[in-house]
Amino acid sequence: MTATKEITGLGYDENFGGIDLSGCPSAQGMPKDQSFIDDRFAPMDTTGSGHGSAGLKKFIAEQTAEQQGSSVVHVGDNEFRVSFQDGQWHADGGVGGKRHRYSAPDQNALFSKLMKLAARRDTIRELTEPELLAVARIAATGNRPAAINQYLKFAIPNSFADKYDDPNEVVNDPSIRGFMDGVCEYVWHHSRLDASDSEDWQDYKAQFIGQRPVSCALLDFAWEEFSNKRNRLVFAEPPRDTQEAAPVVTERLDDLSDDAVDKLMTSTKREYVRSALAGRR
Repeated sequence: MTATKEITGLGYDENFGGIDLSGCPSAQGMPKDQSFIDDRFAPMDTTGSGHGSAGLKKFIAEQTAEQQGSSVVHVGDNEFRVSFQDGQWHADGGVGGKRHRYSAPDQNALFSKLMKLAARRDTIRELTEPELLAVARIAATGNRPAAINQYLKFAIPNSFADKYDDPNEVVNDPSIRGFMDGVCEYVWHHSRLDASDSEDWQDYKAQFIGQRPVSCALLDFAWEEFSNKRNRLVFAEPPRDTQEAAPVVTERLDDLSDDAVDKLMTSTKREYVRSALAGRR
């Protein structure tokens, strides 16, 4: 609102009648002690974010991420590619030369997993190549519990394990659940001689497991379902054409002589008469 202007001019006297300013809003003063809020309209939103704004922001972020593709997120010294696809947020990157994949229903949950991965590096050590090979050889014998225990001995220092009264508490600690999921997947992969890694398997496994804790038994069941589905697609019989082929006409009437046409018409009439007589009997 423009401030009230002082009206001056020849013949103007403020004590004599005044001037009608109703047609000049810019020259009128603001009424004192009067709010600019009009009760005839909806009340103002004073919550700061508005109803449904969080859901709207989430929807906009998901649609933008799906159209723009993946983006790069740095977790410590490691790089992850984050993308949104099929209603899930996905992160794919490497830590210590080992590939890590994470999925979550929303972006904040995914970033929480990545932050736990960064914090875990201070307490859990990445295995060296000889250590990984030692675990893989134990897993190849089929002794999965021994392979998992050996992996934990290599990865978890005594100072970290001493915080727990029961060794099983380490396995069930929610803060290192992602680490335990990776241990189970590594041991399972090297214990299943018929399993092979692929993009299709990784996508199917992530969808099959969902938010459940990873275990070797769960991975066994997921692989069986994945193999059956793949075999049905590979060995499925091609669809058969149920429509019978039309008889092939080897002769054309135009190519026949007049005598041949007469003979054909005569034989056709005879067959028609025979069929009619046989139907009456």
